Amino acid sequence: MGLGKKRKIGSKSPTTPGLPPMPAPPAPGMPLPPAPGMPLPPAPGLPLPPAPSMPLPAAAPLPVNPLPAIEALPPSQPSQVEAVADAVDESDSYSGLYAKKSGKPLQQVYGHIDRISQGDIGSLLDRYSDRFGHELDRDIIVMRKDERDDKIAEVRDSPTVQLLNQDEEIQDDGALDGETLVELNAQLKTVEDELRRIKPQYQAAKSDGDREVLRELRPSLEALMAERKLLKAVIAGEADLDELFESQSDEEEEEYEEEEEYEEEEEYEEDIFVAFAAIVDNLLGKYLSASEITEFSHSEGFAVYQSVGSSPADSSDDARSEFF
Repeated sequence: MGLGKKRKIGSKSPTTPGLPPMPAPPAPGMPLPPAPGMPLPPAPGLPLPPAPSMPLPAAAPLPVNPLPAIEALPPSQPSQVEAVADAVDESDSYSGLYAKKSGKPLQQVYGHIDRISQGDIGSLLDRYSDRFGHELDRDIIVMRKDERDDKIAEVRDSPTVQLLNQDEEIQDDGALDGETLVELNAQLKTVEDELRRIKPQYQAAKSDGDREVLRELRPSLEALMAERKLLKAVIAGEADLDELFESQSDEEEEEYEEEEEYEEEEEYEEDIFVAFAAIVDNLLGKYLSASEITEFSHSEGFAVYQSVGSSPADSSDDARSEFF
């Protein structure tokens, strides 16, 4: 008994009842059959029926071209289109984008970054020299020197302004009134009278060699002469009145100092004379022989020596001068 597949009975699909069978398709190159309800085409060899006459449409009027308000742009040239296309192609790549920003190669940029990180970028002047050259520094220096010279020339050549009213006010302020001039002239007359009185005494003491009188008259004479000179300058307008007051106060201080110096000088001279008398006594007793001492004791000068040597501090000026 053999195994096998059983064929199913009645596997064919049943035909639909009531429908006519489908016509066979036309052969290749043959026209399609007409659709149902449409007239059949004419047989070959028969003349075609005349086409129905259709009325022709009326001719449309020609349009009037309006004047253009704005001239149209000229059509773009093919070269421009190609250049734009090339630029778009370059912008798509990394090198094209970088070429727009800088013309330096990448190695130079990386080297500059390394120098910045190491602090070896140099000063601002060095960077300007590398970029613009040393001529830029020279141009800047020359330009600044020219500007400075122009300013100096402008100040030097500028006109000098003199305020005349201000000078008049200063002269008015320095002018002396009538009462002050009268007082100054009276004071000048008093000083000149005092000078006429003292000057002959000073000349006489100078001719006689009287040092004590000269010492007393010299400060007064010098002060009077300085005061007369200053009074004449104030009256003539060559000096201020304040200088006269200051000089008078200075003269009072000088007189006080001169009195102190005079007293100290007298004390110093007395001390010197006492020491001098002691030295003379020592020399006479040390270097003179007995016969010379006896001869000196009988001379005319021994009386003066005896009076001064016994009391040198109490001796008078005349005795001291004779002792010398």
